[in-house]
Amino acid sequence: MVISFPEQEIYKYVNDYLPKFVLTDLDGHIIDSDFLIGKPTVVNFWFTNCAPCIEEMPILNKIKRQYGNKINFVAMTFQEANVVKDFLKLNEFDFLQIVNSKTYLKNFGFFSYPKTIILDDNLKVIKIERLIGKNQNSNRENIIEFEKRISGILNVLLESPKN
Repeated sequence: MVISFPEQEIYKYVNDYLPKFVLTDLDGHIIDSDFLIGKPTVVNFWFTNCAPCIEEMPILNKIKRQYGNKINFVAMTFQEANVVKDFLKLNEFDFLQIVNSKTYLKNFGFFSYPKTIILDDNLKVIKIERLIGKNQNSNRENIIEFEKRISGILNVLLESPKN
């Protein structure tokens, strides 16, 4: 018997632009998506009870340390600020945290968590990535490959001439 899953609607955004947003960060500051224009951006969709999301965090933090301010790093969750703040007291996730984004996330339709979207400097979706989780035999290889894929795309974006 073959089980088929519905196509995750988020993938329809590849080669299209990230839908505009005006949302709040962890401290209640308004964040407009236009703020991200001008640099490549990594957006990670996650939530606090998502084991694969938590598994990705150290890798994503490492990538952020590697690129620093050359890239925008944004994490987006449907959860409220107080839940995320409590989580971050025990878990490092050094991205700009956007919270309460449930309505915005519905724009993407059905998708599983986590998802990492890589955008060019005009907010065009270049790639959507996901780490293959611990239930796989070669988890260390998966982590290395995940990091290489994201870094490779970011390097190309940083090297490409600006129009």
